[in-house]
Amino acid sequence: MHDFTIAPQLAALAEIFNENGARLYAVGGMVRNCLLGYPVNDTDVCSALRIEDVEAMLTARGIECRKKGAAFGTLDIVMGGMSFEYAAFRTERYDGTGSHRPSEVSFAATLEEDAFRRDFTVNAVYLDPLTKEVIDPTGGIEDISRRILRATSPDPALIMHDDGVRILRLCRFAGQLGFEADENTLAAAYASREGLKDISPERIYAELCKLIMADTAYGAGYDALIGALHLLHRSGAIEVLLPELELCYDVKQRRDFHKYDVMEHNLRACAAVPPELVLRWTMLLHDTGKATAFYDHGSMHGHEMYSARIANDVLTRLKAPAALREEVVTLVRWHMFDLKGETRVRKIKRKFVELGRDGAQKLILIREADVHGSGIVLGRVDTAERWKRVYAEMQAENAPFTEKELKCTGQDICRWLNIRPCPRVGEVKRALLMHCACKPRDNEPKMLEKITRDIGKGNIKDE
Repeated sequence: MHDFTIAPQLAALAEIFNENGARLYAVGGMVRNCLLGYPVNDTDVCSALRIEDVEAMLTARGIECRKKGAAFGTLDIVMGGMSFEYAAFRTERYDGTGSHRPSEVSFAATLEEDAFRRDFTVNAVYLDPLTKEVIDPTGGIEDISRRILRATSPDPALIMHDDGVRILRLCRFAGQLGFEADENTLAAAYASREGLKDISPERIYAELCKLIMADTAYGAGYDALIGALHLLHRSGAIEVLLPELELCYDVKQRRDFHKYDVMEHNLRACAAVPPELVLRWTMLLHDTGKATAFYDHGSMHGHEMYSARIANDVLTRLKAPAALREEVVTLVRWHMFDLKGETRVRKIKRKFVELGRDGAQKLILIREADVHGSGIVLGRVDTAERWKRVYAEMQAENAPFTEKELKCTGQDICRWLNIRPCPRVGEVKRALLMHCACKPRDNEPKMLEKITRDIGKGNIKDE
């Protein structure tokens, strides 16, 4: 038997329930992760008591409780600096649309009834904190040992059809835990894929964010994330939620540059880039325009423009934050920049200033992930190494990346050109910034004045 380490707060909470004639159980991720030796981030607890009774019992002892979705029998409990989410044993009915919210919730009398309304067996293992007895009505312990995600019901269609989000949770848990999906459960997910259309865009976006960052939860790594992304495809979720990416499936590429088709390349590049949401979304969508470009004019040339439009459409549809969407679209648009490594250093520096310090560093990272995701080159990426040297040089020379870093103001420019505030001032500042990005020593008031006057006389072109 596994030797569980029980937090004192959990033991104390269970003792209060025991004194009131009830048994409290820990369930879900806490028990699963303890069995796996993974960190425990949240502790879910449950019993046969309804939340109003639990709230009265605990508040009488001065323990903080907060109702959270009372209709669904949940309560946040804070005790000794530790938080618990309490849910009464319950059963759920869904309306058959795949919507995430149950249409009817009934309180259950037994732990076994509660277990079979949960999604996967690995999340339906219960622990008595006082006796350390483990109760496993659905066979979750065996599935944990086999590293398998299996629906709690003998008929997995009942589980997957009830709630479309479970399809995404199946993929996410695979990435977080490094597990495989039970084939019957996966088949049920695919058969239920249309239910994903009933989930709100905001919830879909949130779940996809968790999924593409799944490898960060417990350090499962690259292979686990690739497995999760493959499940996203095999479950039909990409077909329903990201049809632009599905269109890339089996679209072949030049074998001297790419080992994989376009979809597989996108998935592998997504897994190869460092775990940051903008980077992961960028690589998931960066080549989605290849299929459309090829179908439009028989070539993938210029696909980055198609991909940028698709990225904008996808993230708008999912109601992603505007700032993330704009950053992803920009990076997708420029991911082919200096592909052959022949662009002049001056132009690279100006592009880095356009993107900003953070954007420039992200462009370097996505170039590395793009190349590594091809399956051909797995080591140093020449263009990325060159960019790193250029960026390091700019930093060492204190090159300005923003107009605020110029050692002149709009008022200075107005005075030097003898003009009133107008759009021309902004144009000159931009020209000065681009000039100083390449020649940072010129970022001094006297030299900026000279350059500004030359621009005003038309003696030099705007940078």
